[in-house]
Parts: sequence; structure tokens; C-alpha cells
Amino acid sequence: MDSQEHARILNRVGWVLVIVGAVDVAIMVYCIVNRVSYSSSFNIFAIIAGVFLLRGSLGAAALVRWMAVLMLAAMVTMLLSWPLLQAPGLILLQLRLNPLWGVLGVLLSGLVLWLLVWVIRELGREPVAAARLAAGRKVRSMRIPAAVGIGMIVAMNGFLILLLGGESGEHARTLARQGVGPGYELQVSSLNVNTGARGKVVSAMVIAWNDREIRYISVSWRGDWSSKKGPATN
Repeated sequence: MDSQEHARILNRVGWVLVIVGAVDVAIMVYCIVNRVSYSSSFNIFAIIAGVFLLRGSLGAAALVRWMAVLMLAAMVTMLLSWPLLQAPGLILLQLRLNPLWGVLGVLLSGLVLWLLVWVIRELGREPVAAARLAAGRKVRSMRIPAAVGIGMIVAMNGFLILLLGGESGEHARTLARQGVGPGYELQVSSLNVNTGARGKVVSAMVIAWNDREIRYISVSWRGDWSSKKGPATN
């Protein structure tokens, strides 16, 4: 076996991560400048990880693979549980009203999944494992990061379901319904509680939709449900 094969693998994965990170940073800067919503787990972290891999760090290889397994498990769990957090009817309407964004979303998700699988496979190849053993490092099981990724999303989704579907979520839907009238389905997308000089203030964003349109209604009220602020729609 070529003793330098593991170095070539780390070099290959390192360059891919540096390029992906640089492109992601450029997209993030563009979105910030143009006030477009954008979030990603790569950007500068991928660049840093790529640099360590280019330097031949076996410790970085193990950490990157560990994180890639965690992210893959979390992403797959999130995609599978998406219908639990967002009504299927709303998802279909969003795709019908914005088919381009739907296609781009599917392509981007597929690309990220492929990248994570590729990184996990490359950094788990036999030459890398042999190099780690030769350096006195253990080849660790990936069951732990997979379990952490799945558990993290399950816990977060469970919390969101309880929070958005509870008493405060129902009150948010009641206030939003006053602003849009009948014929709309309603779903709470976010809910925040702030405590200050005015006491506890709850604010929420409610998505309202029918067969033709989607509306976003912002509502807020004090913790005692007095002095309710009327819904603001857009």
C-alpha cells in the first residue's frame, strides 16, 4: 500500500472543503449586502477544516468526519420530520407559487447530502484508518455522532411542537385569525417571550394561507393577555 495515499486523500478533501467554504462565504456576504435570508453550517468552518486537512492533520480528519456524520444524521432527520413542523398543504402551495425556489432547495439539499456522504466515505477509507493506527490514534465508531445528530433534531422538534402548538400558539392563531378572516389555514412559525419593564411580552409570527396566497401575520400580547397588539400582516 502506498504510504502517502492517506495524505493524498486528506489533500483532496481539504481542497474541496476550502473551495466549498469560500463559495459559501461569498454567497453569505452577497445575501447580507442584499438583505436576503441565508444560513449555512459551512462557510468559515469549512475553510478552517480544509486548511488543517491540507496540512495532513489526522486529528482534524477524525474531527471533520465526526462532524460530517453528525450533520448528515441531523439533516436527514430534519428532512424526514419537516412535515411535522410545516403543514403539507403549505409546503405544496409554496412549491406551486415559487417552483424555482423549490427546485433550487431540492438541488441544494441534495448537493449538501452528497458532499457530507463523500467526506465521510473519503476520510473513512482504509489508508486514512491505517495511518491513524500507525500514529497511535484509535479509529472511533461513528454511532455516537449519528445518535447525537438524530437526538438533537428530535429534541428540538419536540420542543417546537410543544411550544408552537400549546396555549400561546393557539392564542397567536386566534389573534391572527382576526386579521385575515375566514378561509385561511393558520400555522405558528415562531414564538418569542421577552421580559422587560413592560413585563412579559409574547410575540409570534403566524403563516396564513388558502388556495391562492400566503400571508405572514405578526402578533404580540402581554403575558397576562391584556393590551393585545393587533395583527400586522404582509
